[in-house]
Amino acid sequence: METIVIVMPTYNEAPCIGEMIETLMGGTFPGMQADMHLLIVDDSSPDGTAQIVIEKMSRYPHLHLLSGKKEGLGWAYVRGIDHAIKALNTDAVIEMDADFQHDPSYIPEMVRRFHAGFDYVIGSRFTNGGAVPAMWPWHRKLLSKLGNRMARFVLKAKNIHDLTTGFRLTRVKGILDQIALKDLMALDRFAFKLDLLYRTVRLSRRVTELPIQFQSRASGETKFSLLEVIATCSVLVSLRVKQTDRWPFHEEK
Repeated sequence: METIVIVMPTYNEAPCIGEMIETLMGGTFPGMQADMHLLIVDDSSPDGTAQIVIEKMSRYPHLHLLSGKKEGLGWAYVRGIDHAIKALNTDAVIEMDADFQHDPSYIPEMVRRFHAGFDYVIGSRFTNGGAVPAMWPWHRKLLSKLGNRMARFVLKAKNIHDLTTGFRLTRVKGILDQIALKDLMALDRFAFKLDLLYRTVRLSRRVTELPIQFQSRASGETKFSLLEVIATCSVLVSLRVKQTDRWPFHEEK
């Protein structure tokens, strides 16, 4: 049975991390045809997030905690993915938020597609059947859609509809183990995910988009900011300068 690890960075997620752990361990993982693990990568949250995880670990042997200093989302993922590969010997990694904006109910289908031979399963808000929260203010909806369309245009990525998603499954062998994660751009910002997606697609033989209904945060405040927009634009320009051809894949269902 293949091992799949969800890498979930946290910073001040105490209001929702306990519920997320119970949802995954008690509702999503049982019955799945994979050895499922959850790795929480906590950036020394002052609100006690790590302590909640530690208390849950006594009940769930497939729950793991990796603590470190706060350096940015990308660095948390670098630590988590490296640990998942080297310490947990995972066959695939799922990137996922802790705040329920990524609905755990999509995980079984992601894993099913991985078992069907896909190297990269992208949770897409902007393909047919996907959506962003209806209660988002109009300007955030507009900015999200325009930003994604700009990314697709700049990188000539006609076959991918959501380049800025944070919910995806990636095969390790031949894909993640070939990427120098520490060399990704903007590791202190969400924009690093664009560079990671770009590199992953170019290594993948089979890529698919899974339509997802993106949710509003269960609690807390969004970490979205103008600095993230600026970082994303910078990464896009850098990728376009070094790009020599279109992304070599045909999206499959």
